[in-house]
Amino acid sequence: MARFERLIRSSLLACTMLSVMVTVLVILSVLSETVNFFSNVSMLDFFFGTEWSPQTASHVGQTGSSGTFGAVPVFLGTFLVTLIAMAVAAPLGLYSAIYLSVYASPKFRSWAKPILEILAGVPSVVYGYFAVITVAPFLRAGGEMIGLSIVSESALTAGVVMGIMITPYVMSISEDVISAVPKDLSFGSLAIGATESETVKKVILPTALPGIVSALLLGVSRGVGETMVVVMAAGMAANLTINPLESVTTATVQIMMLLVGDHEFDSDKTRAAFALGFSLFVMTLILNIVALIIVKRYRERYD
Repeated sequence: MARFERLIRSSLLACTMLSVMVTVLVILSVLSETVNFFSNVSMLDFFFGTEWSPQTASHVGQTGSSGTFGAVPVFLGTFLVTLIAMAVAAPLGLYSAIYLSVYASPKFRSWAKPILEILAGVPSVVYGYFAVITVAPFLRAGGEMIGLSIVSESALTAGVVMGIMITPYVMSISEDVISAVPKDLSFGSLAIGATESETVKKVILPTALPGIVSALLLGVSRGVGETMVVVMAAGMAANLTINPLESVTTATVQIMMLLVGDHEFDSDKTRAAFALGFSLFVMTLILNIVALIIVKRYRERYD
């Protein structure tokens, strides 16, 4: 028995180390090409430049083309679409979680939650078709009724559909966290005369805050990494704008454009995709660190 336990422990350790090694190799592979890119392109121009036009050599022997790698429009478009998406997903997901865990009957919860979670399994390209065929014409017609000009491919369309796509993630995790709050806390609050809504606001949500923050940041990470919805609903033009009614692009869309097709791999145009990817990795890492700090702080307060 002891030998079997040692075998299981060794197998688990091997799997853990393999996962860590794969993660390190992925980071190093992206980092190496990013370093090569910044050896030719100034970091100041990349992170603070306002024109994105990476038109360097697309095949061996091509000449006469030069690239402009100002990534501000790309990052701004990523931020804008993600912000709109979270403005949709955060209230929908959180309010749905509160209702399912606090107010809904067990019978309603037993079938409503699985149906909502089905949305998380729908391929993103299906959401892209939904954006193009349904949401974009609806928003454009609604904008015309109130005197707004909304282009067919806009940040608003992509953000709204992406928010619908992210909602099941926020809802599912938040609902699990809220349901895990000890019932004694809720019963104690109700016993001293608090209403159910006051109990939710003053007791349940503060106690579940670390998990809710983690759910929201997971939704942000999901939005930052989305590609197909943005390609089909927001376009691919790197416009420097914060107007949600105009067409924008995101980092993941540009990575796809830079790596798809017959390109010379050893060029700044292709390496720009690695620089964008590494920048997204750093952004996601920062979000995770912030989430861990918040979780640790409030867990110490409420445990």
